[in-house]
Amino acid sequence: MSGKKHAGAFDLRNVISALLALYGFILIACYFFLDPGINADTAMPKEATDNLWAGLGMLVVAALFFVWARVKPIRIPGED
Repeated sequence: MSGKKHAGAFDLRNVISALLALYGFILIACYFFLDPGINADTAMPKEATDNLWAGLGMLVVAALFFVWARVKPIRIPGED
């Protein structure tokens, strides 16, 4: 045995990646299914594309965290 284990699911990067992906999917769903409403100050419709771009950005960052955790895993010293 090599004496070292991977952190795996307990690696904080995996948790951050999962949460960012979840929030990203929620924002993308809001873009498609929710009406953003009307701006009270200008009486103009609000832009829903902000939800789309923020959601896509979160998905990209989540993918980067996931790849980072896979490429360079945290190694925990094993018992000798």
